[in-house]
Amino acid sequence: MKHLTRPQRSRRLLLQAVAALPMLALARPALSSLPKSFSAETLDDALAELTGGQSIQEHPDIELEVPDIAEDSGKVPIQVYAPLPGAEKISILIEANPVPLISVTHIQGQTEPYVSLRVKMRETSRVIALVHTPDGVFQAAREVEVTAGGCA
Repeated sequence: MKHLTRPQRSRRLLLQAVAALPMLALARPALSSLPKSFSAETLDDALAELTGGQSIQEHPDIELEVPDIAEDSGKVPIQVYAPLPGAEKISILIEANPVPLISVTHIQGQTEPYVSLRVKMRETSRVIALVHTPDGVFQAAREVEVTAGGCA
């Protein structure tokens, strides 16, 4: 492997930075269009943004699958199945994370209301799945114990 001299490394870094500028310009409008709920720093603020003040009710048909104990806090699996009539959106929140809102998935047409992802968790916390329907906002929540912190 060829080693670069200091001026060559500096030049390469400068070229990489210049090449990245157009990408940043393209990404800026997308980032500014994110819902305010993604910048909420507390669970209550995120819930208020997501629900618009609607009350949230527990629903027994929402299946939230998370491990009881997360051995690797950097890859905690979460699965949500929400067979509720008219499910429009599934939001996933983690109470103790620096930014509680993790994901918002819009359900289109006859799509099965199912979400599966892996997330980082800062510490032991409640994982909350919100399902938005024309009849209201419903939730399922479970506590996940984290053995080692994942978010700084």
